[in-house]
This record gives sequence, C-alpha cells and structure tokens, in this order.
Amino acid sequence: MGQWPDYELRATRHNHRFVAVIGPCTMPPGDMERLRTFGVPDQVAWRWPGSYTVMEITPQRTRVWTDLGGAWPIYVAAADDGVYWASSSLALAGLTGTKPNLDRLATWLVAPSVLLPAGPPHFEEIGLAPAGHRVTITPDNGVQMTRVWSPRPRSGRVSERLRAELSAAVSVRVDTASTPTVDLSGGYDSTALALLGQAATSADKTLIGVTVYPVGRAAGGDLDYARLAAARSGIVHRLMPLDADHVPYTGLNVLPATDEPAPSTIAYARFSGQLRWMRETLSTDCHMTGDGGDSLLCSPPIMLADLLATKCYRRGALEAIRWARLRRVSVWPLLKSAYQVAHTTHTETLRSLSQSLIADINNSAMEGDVGWYASDSVPPWATQESRTRAATAIASFPEWKQEPAIGSFAATLATEGMVEVGRSARADIQLSEAIGVPLHNPFTDSRVVDAYLSIPLAERPGPADYKPVLREALTNLFPSELAARRTKGDFNPDHYNGMRANLTELHALADGRLASSGLVDRTKLQRTLTMTAAGLPVPFSTVEPAVAAEAWLRSLDNTPGVRWVPTGNTGAGR
Repeated sequence: MGQWPDYELRATRHNHRFVAVIGPCTMPPGDMERLRTFGVPDQVAWRWPGSYTVMEITPQRTRVWTDLGGAWPIYVAAADDGVYWASSSLALAGLTGTKPNLDRLATWLVAPSVLLPAGPPHFEEIGLAPAGHRVTITPDNGVQMTRVWSPRPRSGRVSERLRAELSAAVSVRVDTASTPTVDLSGGYDSTALALLGQAATSADKTLIGVTVYPVGRAAGGDLDYARLAAARSGIVHRLMPLDADHVPYTGLNVLPATDEPAPSTIAYARFSGQLRWMRETLSTDCHMTGDGGDSLLCSPPIMLADLLATKCYRRGALEAIRWARLRRVSVWPLLKSAYQVAHTTHTETLRSLSQSLIADINNSAMEGDVGWYASDSVPPWATQESRTRAATAIASFPEWKQEPAIGSFAATLATEGMVEVGRSARADIQLSEAIGVPLHNPFTDSRVVDAYLSIPLAERPGPADYKPVLREALTNLFPSELAARRTKGDFNPDHYNGMRANLTELHALADGRLASSGLVDRTKLQRTLTMTAAGLPVPFSTVEPAVAAEAWLRSLDNTPGVRWVPTGNTGAGR
C-alpha cells in the first residue's frame, strides 16, 4: 500500500527464486545479482544505507526480512486457507474483516510506557513480525519468526560511525529527490539532518530547511537556533507561521485511516498544514524529520541498573548522582530502585504490573524512573474493563520475549523504544501520503540504529548526558551555540490553547467508541479534559492517548475498508 516511486522498487527473478527490495536504499546493482543467484543472507536487513524490507519467494517458502528500526512493519494473517502478509495491518483488516484490538488499545491507554514491540497489533487476529527478524512462510501455512539481529557491542570510533551512517541515510533521500526539505526546529536531531543534507546536496539542487513558529513570535528560543544553523551552513531557510487554525486538538474529525493512532494525531492541524504548505509553496517531494533521535541518542535511566548488575559500582554511583542533580531528586531512592531492577527479571516486572492493574493498585516505578516503564499512574477515567484488558495483554508479553542479558538493559530498552517510534511513525507516513508528501525519518534507518546501539556499556553516555555522541559526530558542523544547548522548546502553552479552543469537540469525542466499548468512563474523561484545559496540574499524558485513540477509531468508521480483488495464489504465502 502507499505511493512507491520507481527507485524504491527493486525486483529480480532467477530460475524459481524471486527477490525484491522495497524502500529507499543504496544497494549496488551487483548485489541484487548476487541475491537472486545465491539467495538472501540474514545480514541483508542492515547491509545497505536506507530504510527498506527484503523478500525472497521460492516454491518452497516465502521469506521476509524486517528492518531494525521498525519503520517497515510486516503483518501476517490467516485467511482463505493460507497466510497473507502485508506492510499494512489496515489492509489485512480489510481482507479479514477484523475489528480494532481492544486489548491493545487498553494497554496503550492505561500503561502507555509499556512497550509491546512485537504485539499485538491494533487489529484482532493479525500478527506483527518483530523488527530485526526473518519471517518464513511455508506452503503448509507454517509461520516462523527468527531473530537475526540484536545490538552487538563494538568499541571505538562511535561518533565517526554515527556520522557516516547518518550522512548515508540523508544522502539516500537527497540524491533521489528534486526538492528535498527538512525540519529545522532548532534542536539537535533535525539540525543534524539539515546540516548533513546540505553537505550532501549537489550544486544543481537546493535543500530547504523549514521552521514553523507561532504568529507574533518570530524570534527567540528554537527559532533563533534554527536561524543560526541555516546562516552558518547556507541552507535555504523558509518559515511557516502557525495561527489559530493550527493549534493542537484541531481537525481531529478529518483524519485519514491508518494502521494505528498516529503520533501526530493531536497536532494534526499543524502537521497537515505544514505538509500542504510545503507541497504547494515549495513543491517538496521528500521531507525529513528528526523523529527517533531522542529514543536512540539518550540513554535511559535503567542504565544505572546495568552498571550495578555488572559491578561497576563507582560509575553507577557517579551516574546516579548526576541524574539525581538533573532531576532534583534524592540519590538514594535512585540507587535503591536501580539495585532492585538489577536483581529482578523483566518478566517478573511485567507480571507484577499486570497484577497491579487488575487490583487497581498504583505500581509506579521508583523515584527517578529507573525501571522498564515510567511511573505514570493509571488515568482517573480508566475503567476496570480497560485495566483488565491491559493486564491480559501485558501478562502475555513474556511468552515470546527473551530475557535481556545482564548489562544489556539500556540497549534492550533503547531497541524497543526505536521499534515503537519506527512502527508508529509509519502511521504518520500514511497521513503524509494522503496529503501527497513523502515523509522520511533517517534516525530509524537500520544502519543508523545498529551503529549507535553497538556502543558497549563502558562507553555509553550516562542518562544525564544530552546526546554527546551526536554532538561529537557533528563537532565541525554544529554552531557552538547549538552544541552548548541542553534543552528544548516548551509547547505546553500551545496545547492548553488548543484544548480550550476545542473543548466542546473534545467532550464529544469522550462520548464515543472507547466509552461504548467500556474502556473509558465518559464523565471522568470529560472532567479530566475540562481540568486540563483550565490549566490545572493534570499531565497531558492522561488525556492525549484517549483523544488520539478515539480519533483513530472514528477515522476507521469514516473511511471505506481496503478492497481486495482475488487474483489466485502466486507462491508460498499470499
């Protein structure tokens, strides 16, 4: 599904072997010849720069290799006495007639920090192939999923590897685009892509950096950093003003249908407005964002448990002190929770969380969020039905999950975080396709993910460090003022304004599919929305998942299902 330019489609056949590589990729022509002649090795998933999936079909089997960053999710479903696989769960739901998976939605609503990178998808009776795996489908309808990649610690020259892979990831897009654009928000991640893109742009092509800003605030904060980066690099810089029509929570009734609730749902008015403006004003045919940079480049606090578990006590204590100072909390609860995590399996943690959800007990992580999930409490509008469904989904998670090795907690959590970002960003790409602008997220590319997550524990930056590897990788490109930055802009005022402007529509959303399914208490959710709009101390995390999920369900109701046409069997698997 989707829009596929010719340069993202490579396919060849040799005797009875059919091989295809789909997605932006810099594979040399000779490599395609070797694949079709000798078969596909497992390392193919991260062999070349870009973001792609690989498939091999023979009379004996169908094999599909998923990327490492989750940007190319592959789904499977049983139907017509066979096995179908597709790049869209929405498409398979149109084939099988399955409904949204309420267990998955419930987990997302009441425990959003619990990552489920391999299941279940947002539609019933549809399976998700984990990232970094090989899917094998045989003529007898057997389906096997085999892990072919996990982080491999490699010492030395991490910043050089990261720069080389990011440069290649950006070049893949810039080289094939006529008018490439990139977010230039003033932060590390988007600025890095813009600067590397400018360095990779040929003399006959222009890279345009796009910065959005609120009307009346044409200076200060993020905008100043964006202007500085553009001026130092020679990037063509275009500004798009945001007015009242672009505030969050606007236009949620016109969302196109996607595989799951899109990350940009709440900000859809701004997201779609920027894409349309770039298409109409700039004629962009490739837009890059820095999505995924935070999940990849910031070490999670669970790294403290890694250090204690591997008996690196001195560094563990030092990193805990630095993290405590940054968070303005006491260091001793941090060390205590890190010790507990180091001596408790992930499976035990998930089972404890599952039990606490059923019993309606607050099972928050220790102070400082040193754990496998954040210390978010269950929203006040969550029903017993939603807690029970979430508990069921979480309890089944350990059935397939391999327990992480000692010292690999941070790498495992970062890997799962990247998969979550990459897979959910596919929904944003579906939104952008409906507008006519190809969207790309280079930080989720397989080789970029592999390069950074290869950092050994002894060389990994601490959780208090703000992206030092990226800063070092671009030391000769980043303006010194940007390199010294350690904060991001605050968008909370825009969210409050948007919620107040759209409160009537949000109250109507609260009385929707989630409420009728028993997952949400309509009255309590409406009260929470009112309190949040009034500026009372209610975290946005207690309302945004419910609003995004309800908007997604309504988009499914308002969109015709994907239509399938029978054409016959073409090989092992459909």
